[in-house]
Amino acid sequence: YEIRRGRARSQCGTRDCVKMAELLLPGKDVDERLAAKAALESSEEKLRSLCASYAGTFVSVERRGHGLEQKLRKLLESVKSIESRVSTCQHALEQEDESDSSLAALSEKHRVRRRTLLQHSTLLELLELPSLMDACVRSNLYEEALSIAAFANTLERRHAEKNDVVLKVISQVRSRQSDLRRHLLFCLKSYVSMPQCLEIVTALRRLNSIDLERQSESNLERVHSAMELSLQVDFLEARDVWLDQPSKNGESLPGAVGEDTSIRAGSEQLLDSIERHRTRMFEIATQFNAIFRAQANSSAIAASLLNMWTVRRIRSFLAMLEDQLCVIDNSASLRDALDSCVFFSTSMGRLGADFTSSLAPLFESKMHSLVVVSWTDGVHQFADTLKICRDAVVAAPLVSSTVGDAVSSEYIPEGSTNPLLPPRQLMALPPLGRLVNAFLSGLNELRRCLLPGIFPKLRKSLQAALVDIDAILQANERAVLTPGLRGDASELREIAREMKTTMKAIVTPYLEGALEHALGNKEGARRHNDMIAATMKEKTAGENVIDDDAENDTENAAAEAESTEVRTNLPESTEVMENESSEKEQTEETTVEADDN
Repeated sequence: YEIRRGRARSQCGTRDCVKMAELLLPGKDVDERLAAKAALESSEEKLRSLCASYAGTFVSVERRGHGLEQKLRKLLESVKSIESRVSTCQHALEQEDESDSSLAALSEKHRVRRRTLLQHSTLLELLELPSLMDACVRSNLYEEALSIAAFANTLERRHAEKNDVVLKVISQVRSRQSDLRRHLLFCLKSYVSMPQCLEIVTALRRLNSIDLERQSESNLERVHSAMELSLQVDFLEARDVWLDQPSKNGESLPGAVGEDTSIRAGSEQLLDSIERHRTRMFEIATQFNAIFRAQANSSAIAASLLNMWTVRRIRSFLAMLEDQLCVIDNSASLRDALDSCVFFSTSMGRLGADFTSSLAPLFESKMHSLVVVSWTDGVHQFADTLKICRDAVVAAPLVSSTVGDAVSSEYIPEGSTNPLLPPRQLMALPPLGRLVNAFLSGLNELRRCLLPGIFPKLRKSLQAALVDIDAILQANERAVLTPGLRGDASELREIAREMKTTMKAIVTPYLEGALEHALGNKEGARRHNDMIAATMKEKTAGENVIDDDAENDTENAAAEAESTEVRTNLPESTEVMENESSEKEQTEETTVEADDN
């Protein structure tokens, strides 16, 4: 419809144009007002047609204009809402540059962040420094780890301002630095050769220098001396741990099983401990002198510290030696231990720490106890044997009748090459023989390890043992003389007297001479031999007199028997004798019953 209206209007316009053209044709009078009116009407008509043809456009423009107006209102409202913020920003921009919220400060922060972003790879390497140092410590790369620790000091000097990231990295590197120090000291707690020890101590000194860089410039010499002294103390403490560690030799020892194995293991363990202390103490002292005493300014302090350490370790060794000497029960092992200790002391003497004089009391006491323990066991066994036989009232174990007659007249010859031949007379009295064997067994221990310091102690111990034996024999004699004993009471009394006599005449001089002979006193041993020989001669002469008396007694008994035969013809005398004998028997029975009660 609009199109048709437009076409119609265009046709009317065309007709109007034609009319105007006719009016304007030459030869006709044209009224200007009419022409203008016609032109005006034509223009209005044309405008109407144009408006009609573009009505849709006008509608669209009106709609868009309305929408634009609404959006402009919203924009105006938004602008009004941010006016306060704009004023705040303007006020901030107008402030001084020192403020954190100033434009210069914000731009500086932005620039710093841009630069930080550009250094991203470098920052990653910086953050990896603690883990890298940890890996170097675990891989024994001491030089690289120390370089990282020194770089941490450089970071601390260059970034003195508060930078949280750098400060955290430096703190973690310091922690790894402490781990490196503990790791180096732990390495000193095991076996290290001289080059390795020097490398470790050099690394520890570099750590001290890195710590010294962080100190103030005042009293640096004093701080350095204190650090060096602390390093020496840490070195000796760490090496003490290695010194106290047992050696890694074979733990099982070949040989017999049972008690012998334990004894041998104890002696072998003692020898191993002595050798371990000797080699390790000498090595530690040598390393300390080579590393710390090379410097002239600290040689005096290092020497005094080494002397204190050496004295302390020697005291500890002597205490250990005293404890482990208790397990040794023979002089051969004791002699081996003494030789090892003397060699150890001689080695330490090259360092000015000879302790040979401190060994004598320990080994003399142990050697004396080894000898005396055999004597004590023999005395106890002798006392037990006498008590058992006395309680059982049996005399057979105390005497040997098969050898008594054969050896009764033997004595030690004067011209013998051996000053102390064994007293074979003791074969007739087995308990005394075993007692003498026990004493000789103890003296045989002196053949392997004879120490001059125990001579007075042994003499005193022997006299004490002899006194104990005399007391035992006296007690035994009193016990067997008690009325009321039955069985072999008479034999026990005779054996008790014989033991007492033999002990005093033969056993005591022989044991004293044997002790002097074991101690190297040949003249004293020969003097006791002469005493025994003189005693045996007197005993032989006394036996001959006793034999003569016995023959006279036999003749008197024969004469009395003949006189008795003559008196048998007298009945009264016979009855008197029978009465006297019956009264005597009754009296003896009464006495026995009283003794039993």
